[in-house]
Amino acid sequence: MKKQWTMVGAIVLLLIAVLFSWMNSQAVTVNFGFTKVTMPLVVILVISILIGALIVVLLSTSANWKQKREIKSLKKQLAANKAMKRQPENENSEVDLQEEAQKEDSTNQNLKQHEE
Repeated sequence: MKKQWTMVGAIVLLLIAVLFSWMNSQAVTVNFGFTKVTMPLVVILVISILIGALIVVLLSTSANWKQKREIKSLKKQLAANKAMKRQPENENSEVDLQEEAQKEDSTNQNLKQHEE
């Protein structure tokens, strides 16, 4: 259903663009300072929009690269922190196992004493 709404939206935008270009087909002269160019207004608008979109893509790509590098660095830091956290747990678990073994030994000794 979402794809259908996307298609309907694309068709509506296409119709608006065609209507816009039909309404703005008169020739316009643009002075760049060193040269003058005469072309339909809609072509100038489309070129301006494409240049603006290119600038936005370039700026957002730079920001995305920075974010990806930061995420990668943070993931490495998180992995290092998890490894450091596991290490004391392993040491504690060894101590716990030793304590349990001592308790079992003392329990076994108590049982032997009661049997005698």
